[in-house]
This record gives sequence, C-alpha cells and structure tokens, in this order.
Amino acid sequence: MNALERLCFLDNPFLPPDRTEALFVEAFREAVRAQRRIHPFLREMDEARGFDPAAIASVDDALALPPLFVGTLKLHDFLSVPAESVVLTLTSSGTSGQKTQLYFDRPSLDRMEHLSRKIFAALGFCSDRPAHYLLFSYDRSEASDVGTSWSTEQKMACAPAKSVHWLLRRDGGGAFAFDAAATARLLIDLASDGPLRLLGFPAFMHKALTEVARLKPGLVVDGESFVIAGGGWKNHSGQPMRQPEFARFVQESCGLPAEGVRDVFGMAEHGVPYGACSQGHHHVPACSRLAVVDPLTLKPLGLGREGLLLLLSPWNSALPNQAILSTDVAVLEENCPCGLAGTYIASVRRGGTHKHKGCAIAAQEILDRMAALS
Repeated sequence: MNALERLCFLDNPFLPPDRTEALFVEAFREAVRAQRRIHPFLREMDEARGFDPAAIASVDDALALPPLFVGTLKLHDFLSVPAESVVLTLTSSGTSGQKTQLYFDRPSLDRMEHLSRKIFAALGFCSDRPAHYLLFSYDRSEASDVGTSWSTEQKMACAPAKSVHWLLRRDGGGAFAFDAAATARLLIDLASDGPLRLLGFPAFMHKALTEVARLKPGLVVDGESFVIAGGGWKNHSGQPMRQPEFARFVQESCGLPAEGVRDVFGMAEHGVPYGACSQGHHHVPACSRLAVVDPLTLKPLGLGREGLLLLLSPWNSALPNQAILSTDVAVLEENCPCGLAGTYIASVRRGGTHKHKGCAIAAQEILDRMAALS
C-alpha cells in the first residue's frame, strides 16, 4: 500500500500531527509530482515561483507550494484521469452563476468515503439507534450531481435510517422549493417515534423549527436526536448566526440537546469534511493540513492570527486540487478542550468585498423566493 492509501485509510483520523507528518509529506509530495506531470500550467506556476515539488520534505515545504485559487476551479474544468475512469461528478450547489466540478475516480471516491466515515465516528456523530432523517438539502433523486446533496447522503452512514425525508424538492416550475409548515408538521409527527436526525442547511432548519415552536410550543424530541448542519450559519431571514446561538435556538424550539447540534465546514474545491466537536471547533484530520496566510505574500501567519485559509490534501488523484487558496478568512488554534489532537478552525468567515456564490447563498435565494410567494 502506498503512502496515500496508508494516510487515507488510517483507523484514527485524528492522530497527533507529529505521528503522521512523515506519511502526509510523502503522500503529498507524490500526489503533487503526479499532477505536475499531467498539467503544464502547474509546472509553469512552480517555475515562476522557483519551487521544486520533488524537494517537498516537510509540511512547511508543502505550504510553500503555489496553490490554485478557489475561483480558478469555478472558471476552468480540470481532470487528471481519463474521462472513462470518472465514477462520480459533483458540482457546487449554487443555483446559478459559477460552479465547481468535482471529479472522483474509484480510488479517490473510496478514500473520501472511508475518510468521512472515520472522521464522523471519531467526532461522536454516530449512533446504533435507527433515526428518522429530515434532510434539509436538495433531493438526491432530483439533484444527483449536487455536492451538498451527496455529502448529506454520506452523513446518513452515521446512524441506521428509520425513515428518510428530503425536504428541498422541485416545484411545478422545476425550481427547488421548501415547505416550512409541512416540514414542521412532519417533525412533530415523527418526534414521538425515536430519534430525529436533521441534516443540511441551517437556514431551512431555522425556518422549520420556528414553525414547530408556533405549532407545538414545548415539544421535546428524543434526547439522542442529532443535528449535522452545513452551508453557512444564517437564520431563515439571511442574518448571520454563531453556532452556539443556533444550538440554543434548536434546544429551545424542540428540546434537542445543544451538545447534539454540530456542523461540518468544507468546500467542493477541496473536498475534506471538517466536522465540529462538542466545543464547536472544526478539527483538521491527518489527511490534510491547513494554514492561514497573508493575502499578499501567501506566507503562513501562525496560530491565533486571522488570514486567508489555505487547504492542503493529497486525497483526490482525479483533480489538481492538492493546494487550494480559499476566499475564507480564518483563525487556527491547537489543543482543543475536547481532547482531540492537532489543529482546529477556531473561526471562519467569508472574506473580500465580492459575494462569492456558494451553497449558503443559493439556499438563501430559495428562502427569499418562498417568502415572496407567501
């Protein structure tokens, strides 16, 4: 088994970084060299910066690799394997505007599915009790290529399904729509029949739970119910929220314990899920390394300082996305009180003056459209 397979199939995805650094560096160096052989523009980027991928011998060396800007993957379509090797193609979930194509060959898909399962289990997302799934995401049967729908479906591996309900479905005109009142009634009906699992966009959850609180004040769901949110912390009016604020709202609306309200940070262009622990911190698994960098020099700024988020991972052999410079502004820290080793994302927010089209913005457009029709 080569270094990449050994890295991605670790039983413990949160081993201390010093125990996985050599393995990460070996896997990353080989992945980068393979991509440089395929894509001339990557070689030209390296030559312009005087960078030699063969000389990557440490994480610091890896961080110096000229990255792809996240917007580049929205404008250009890249593929590093023969088209017939692609077994899954996903897009970012924007309903219009620029989209990112994310390709998987079979080895890459196997690596990501294994990584996701191990990450979610290590963070305490999983249970043996069957649960009713309320999926606040685009119906997978109607949006098979939407990345957030695929990732929502992946999180259903965390507990057996008693029933499954996709809640963003196409209306008569072909646009995605969300019925908050019907969702609230469904949640109330299922609440007496075991745990609920709410997955997807928190803005839609907020809208439905507001209706729950109106229709049945004092509702208390099963104590093993769980929320795994993703796609930006906003309420149904589009106002930013912090995760602790949202967790309190969920507990007050339906009695679901606040410690069972988690979320996952990620982006289609990078692919690795960064799940939140009980402290609300998004932990970095062994298969990736993150840094915050100065937007002008791209030099790492270190822990506790805010800068542009740079994401590294060698997992996907079908794309040249081993180093991605995002538009997100973040702060990184270490030694989380939850006990997991390594780095975590202490805070993250959108940077810049241009509103980049992403899943949270697309979701808000649906809510705005539904409000205009009501």
